[in-house]
Amino acid sequence: MNIQKNQIFTVKITDMGTDGEGIGHLEDSDALSGNGYTLFVKDAVLGDTVRAKVVKPKKGYAFARLEEVLEPSPDRVEPVCAYARQCGGCQIQALSYEKQLEFKERKVRNNLERIGGFSEIPMEPIVGMEEPYHYRNKAQFPVGTDKDGHIVTGFYAGRTHTIIPNRDCALGLPVNREILDLVI
Repeated sequence: MNIQKNQIFTVKITDMGTDGEGIGHLEDSDALSGNGYTLFVKDAVLGDTVRAKVVKPKKGYAFARLEEVLEPSPDRVEPVCAYARQCGGCQIQALSYEKQLEFKERKVRNNLERIGGFSEIPMEPIVGMEEPYHYRNKAQFPVGTDKDGHIVTGFYAGRTHTIIPNRDCALGLPVNREILDLVI
């Protein structure tokens, strides 16, 4: 299948990658293997049916950007943070907390098996938090200026040096905002 940049596809998300991206397959691309051409769709969650735009095509897979959620997963939730899609720090906030925990547990198990070479590892169930927000005690906030010359601080947008203005991260400690308000 000859996939080109900027092509748009409808795809069902059937898995999630190690960085929290949704994984779907274009079914008609490889009828013999049954796997199909793979799309890694940032911000899509397991169970979604989405329209995705190819941003970086490769031979057997492509990276794509979520254009529209056509049929949301039953596990899709509204992210607590308004900047979750722009900022690079909250990859799976659109997934229910219970499913986030399952994703993280599966990620640890897979890493131990694939990278560590362990098999059939006895693991205790993952332990969640009562309040899964405002727990990170370390954060780095770039400081710069916006296009009008005003000082801004926040977080870099994923894979860029563009600052997303945000002094109140949903994962960071509340004291961070107090400190940033004093600095700015």
